[in-house]
Amino acid sequence: MNDIRVSEQLTDTEPLKNAPPIVAFTTVALGGFRGLVADWLWLRSTRMQERGNYFELVQLASWIVKLQPRFTGAHAFLAWNMSYNISVTFSSFEDRWRWVRRGIELIRDEALVYNPGDPKLFRELGWIYQHKLGKDLDDANRHYKTEMAKQMIQLFGDYPPDWQALADSPHDVEGLRETIEDDAALWRIIESRGQTLSDIEDQFRIKGELPEELAEELEKEELRDPLELYLRRRWMVQTYKLLPDIILSVNEQFPNLDWRLPEAHAIYWARRGLDTADKEISIECDRMIFQSLSAAFKGGRLVYIKEIQHLEMTPNTAIVDTVDQSYLTAIEKYEPRVIRGAYMNFLVDASVVLYTFGQKAKSREYFKKGKKEFPDRFKGDVERFVLEELAVDMALATYNQAQGTIQGFILQSCHALAIGDDDQAYTYERMAEKLWHKYLVDIGESTKKRRGLPPYKQMKRHVVKIETAKRFSPGLRARLMAALGATKGDLRFETRDDDETEDAPTKE
Repeated sequence: MNDIRVSEQLTDTEPLKNAPPIVAFTTVALGGFRGLVADWLWLRSTRMQERGNYFELVQLASWIVKLQPRFTGAHAFLAWNMSYNISVTFSSFEDRWRWVRRGIELIRDEALVYNPGDPKLFRELGWIYQHKLGKDLDDANRHYKTEMAKQMIQLFGDYPPDWQALADSPHDVEGLRETIEDDAALWRIIESRGQTLSDIEDQFRIKGELPEELAEELEKEELRDPLELYLRRRWMVQTYKLLPDIILSVNEQFPNLDWRLPEAHAIYWARRGLDTADKEISIECDRMIFQSLSAAFKGGRLVYIKEIQHLEMTPNTAIVDTVDQSYLTAIEKYEPRVIRGAYMNFLVDASVVLYTFGQKAKSREYFKKGKKEFPDRFKGDVERFVLEELAVDMALATYNQAQGTIQGFILQSCHALAIGDDDQAYTYERMAEKLWHKYLVDIGESTKKRRGLPPYKQMKRHVVKIETAKRFSPGLRARLMAALGATKGDLRFETRDDDETEDAPTKE
């Protein structure tokens, strides 16, 4: 009977090999009474939540996890409760973000320690990244994305980092000594400051960089890069549980992901879940992967200007072929009817986004795919199809879809202006501002806080200053600046004198 209880995981009487001392103690000392204590903690946590006394819940949740370390369903619920139910009771976005983080940390830093490799926990953690942080259903969604991006910017440093170098970097002091030829110089520099390597590591994790004077000393001895790689790898693994080897594997399968945004992390945790998942969980993890890839295509590239701390999310058109392949793989692996509807929607988005961002040949390629697979949905030519899609009620668009579409038209306007097609430039920009106005009108005042776009002038300035610098050749961008009459950032688009309507592009 005892063998059956153990084999069927009906008991935790066997010591947990990965348990910390407190868990091992409660498992042995309390025995069967652990369940009673856990029940009492559940009741107390419910009462605390009903009364709005939330701050004790973090400790109660941690105790419940320790008392019932194998009860992964409870762990997932407690994390979900903090990230979703409790977070939205606060009006402050910073308070909301704090509770979303608590939910992530409960699974990542505690539940997975006691249940390494549990696919359900990987899936639940990925869901928080995909849904709570990735989507725009919470008024604070952009705050979540921004705060997460700031964390990842500190973690990774200059982006993208050298992923292979991070994977090859040592994970302990012994490995660091072996990596550095003249390790005595490293310890001499650190000790001359009256510090230890542990002190340096603590400092590094505050801002994601070494103190300036120390960095300069290490640079002279060619020790800065190996030390920073060592510190970043340990930070990735110890705090965020991001394993560089797995990131390399994910990047190989899904190139050009931006790891500063939620979608890449949802894919990472779903990928880890696939390694040990049964068929049911595998379907959910695969679905999370292609959905997150699709979301990353529509708004998964971060533009960060360090000097002014400017963050903006734009479509990641570089991953369009990766997204397409992920859908085709899933359709081949599972029942096609389950996924083909989502695949059709992706082909629509790909045709529209690529066209509006000036990649007309690629847009036609995906329009042809759509016409072949879904002839009733894809009719006419790509130009007409895109315009008809954009005419659909903008209230149905997500924040990322609306922003990407408008930015795309501004970029098209810049391109037309640079090649001397003033009429086409005017048409594109007029469409961009009309769509901007329409989107804000359609979503209504009640949701502007959650889904509202940046001011139109700000979006236009971003495209002209940032997107054209990334996407245009130097010669083409020089022509654009000359056409704009831009000096020291004074950027303005000319409009027709005979069409100064309320909806015409704004002069800056």
